[in-house]
Amino acid sequence: MIDALGLLAGILLGLFSAALPGWDWLLVAAASVTLVFGTRLRKRPALRQIGWLIVGLGVASFSTQRWLALCVPATDTRVLIEGSVRGVPDRDGAELRFDLEARIVEGESRDSRLRHARVVWRGAPTVPRAGERWRLLVRLAPFADSYNLAGPDTARFAFRDGVHLTGRVLPSALNARLALANSSVDTLRARVAARISDSVADPDAAALLTALAVGLTDRMSTDQWRVFNATGTTHLVAISGLHVTMFALVAFMASRFAWRWLPFARRVEQETFALLLGLAAAGGYALLSGFSVPAQRTWLMLALFAMARLSAREVGVARFWSLALVAVLFLDPRAPLSAGFWLSFVAVGVILMAGSETAGPGSVGSMALAGLARGAVAARLQCAILLALAPLTFAVFGGLSLAGLAVNLVAIPLVSFVLVPLVLAGALAGIVAPVASSVFFGMASRMYEALWPALTWAADSEYALWRAAPPSWWFPFAMAAALVMLRRWPAPLRWSATCAVLPLVFAPSRMPDSGTARVSVLDVGRGTAALVVTHSHVLLFDTGDSWNTRGARVYRWLLPALDALGRDRIDLVVLPTLDGDRASGTAALAFERDVPEILVGGGWPASELPVRRCADSEFRWDEVRFQSFSAGVGGSHCVMRVSVGEHAILLGGDLSAAAERGLAARLPPHTLESTVVLVSRQASAMASAREWIEASAPDLAIATGGIAKSHSRAETLARWRASGAEVLDTRRVGGVELGFGTSGVHVVAMARVSRYPYVWRRLQ
Repeated sequence: MIDALGLLAGILLGLFSAALPGWDWLLVAAASVTLVFGTRLRKRPALRQIGWLIVGLGVASFSTQRWLALCVPATDTRVLIEGSVRGVPDRDGAELRFDLEARIVEGESRDSRLRHARVVWRGAPTVPRAGERWRLLVRLAPFADSYNLAGPDTARFAFRDGVHLTGRVLPSALNARLALANSSVDTLRARVAARISDSVADPDAAALLTALAVGLTDRMSTDQWRVFNATGTTHLVAISGLHVTMFALVAFMASRFAWRWLPFARRVEQETFALLLGLAAAGGYALLSGFSVPAQRTWLMLALFAMARLSAREVGVARFWSLALVAVLFLDPRAPLSAGFWLSFVAVGVILMAGSETAGPGSVGSMALAGLARGAVAARLQCAILLALAPLTFAVFGGLSLAGLAVNLVAIPLVSFVLVPLVLAGALAGIVAPVASSVFFGMASRMYEALWPALTWAADSEYALWRAAPPSWWFPFAMAAALVMLRRWPAPLRWSATCAVLPLVFAPSRMPDSGTARVSVLDVGRGTAALVVTHSHVLLFDTGDSWNTRGARVYRWLLPALDALGRDRIDLVVLPTLDGDRASGTAALAFERDVPEILVGGGWPASELPVRRCADSEFRWDEVRFQSFSAGVGGSHCVMRVSVGEHAILLGGDLSAAAERGLAARLPPHTLESTVVLVSRQASAMASAREWIEASAPDLAIATGGIAKSHSRAETLARWRASGAEVLDTRRVGGVELGFGTSGVHVVAMARVSRYPYVWRRLQ
């Protein structure tokens, strides 16, 4: 096991380095490894572990170098690609997202090498299907379109998945399907998913059944993910190792029974026939589910178990775990970049450790007592998994489900031994006899409809989810404490590990001191969003939504930013003006967090939310002054000014040039003067009037949203620079965090500069 951990450490060192080692270093490393493993030095544990670490570093560096050699720089140019659709396309509103194994046939980077392309096609006249061959005109785009200090790292996801180019399909007569799909695993997955959609009327139920059958989770609703996350049952949605193992066990038992009635099967022994058929069935299910890391790990462990049984060798469970880890790392060196890798292997390791530490139930006097003993073992195992995965859960999801312990004790057997078999029976019937599949899918959907209200009730309870953002030093401390809790050591020593909770319970506030404020201007694509944080309050200016985003920016960027603050309440949301996308974003925000008041430019008629129309007013939070101004025709826009002493930030919102002139003329002189200005209307040519620039007279102007490299944007920013202001563009520097108080305003961090320059970030 120690050797496998050494390999993992080397791969992590290679993946998370900012620069790749040179060929001279690799040659020296290869010679060193040969010397260690080719001589008696391999018998020395320390040298052997160093050798495995060097092997891991070399494997990760080689994998990264191959990826870099095929990556296409995002130069905002057009290329013509030809390739086969990989996987099942995802639909997000009017957009289709899918991957291709493609070659560039026309463009700057034209060559014959096969690349992994990830594209978005809006308004596709024909929906591409898995396995089809297409020619597409694509405008290249960077892996990450937004950079913030909190939230998803899209560039890391692209590196993890081995994506070499990303882009958007352009309307063109060149876009054409070149060939229909051949039979493949992906086409089979698409058929099963389509059959589920046709058989189940409830879209939420159909989405869950599709996820359980073929591993496609893109159709799951936001509310479903919220409930699963709050109840700690997200692992049941994915194709987990438990599902694959259960399917292998069913296939094994069925094969043992069928062996008696199949004359050709008697050429081999019954156990051999059943083991091989069960392993093949588990491999087929793993492939059907997309062969994710948990499925890979489970199938490899089953394969190792079958090999050991067939060769009549006794292999310890720790060896199984280690060999599966080594196999996964060699097959996919970038697997550790996936949260599923850590959750899967750590959970299995905990099960093995807890199982070895747990005494069997022994002889009991009745079946009732035996059931109670097995229930106690299951409860203890669930507690062990919850404890061990707590640090990882905080790191990945930003919270820990306190309701998960009780919910999983009921949900795991119901889902794994009732719901999943029904779904798999329906999937098998959909392949062999499609008419019969609706019976199984109908039963599964009715079970979902019966269980969902109880799961929603558990998720909506007050203490279902514990949100926290621990400091980085806490995670290794908490993992060590979890290991202490799992060991069968003296009770006082084990209970001492509960001290790991104290840094979470008594964590210092991440809010600024009284009389100061912190402003986070987020990079949210073409929209605008700014969080203003005082000692005990949070104000959100705009939701980050732009045309047709409909609240997507709230889930992607705003909620992670709030989680980083440790806040589940926004004291005031300010909408500079109202449109459908902002309304959707605000409703989503009010659903996810406590929002007691919403200030809207022009008002929000007939809304059930706590809405107030924006007007000229003033209030104070924690010695910080907030001023709101109505602007535009009929007061249809809202402007905010936040000040501490003589320093202020002016949030212009969606003002047009005419509205800027009108507000500057209406207010007394020097009212709008500010140290920092958030440029109106995403720095388009329709705003930033000369009178507005003179009235605000900033030292720093921050441009957000809009089209990054447009000519009108460049002219607008040039006007601000001509006034003497420094200009920061979030489309170039990422999200910006400012701190200001009576002593002045300073830039605390910029996302593109402040985040560690891993290889996948430095490429952008």
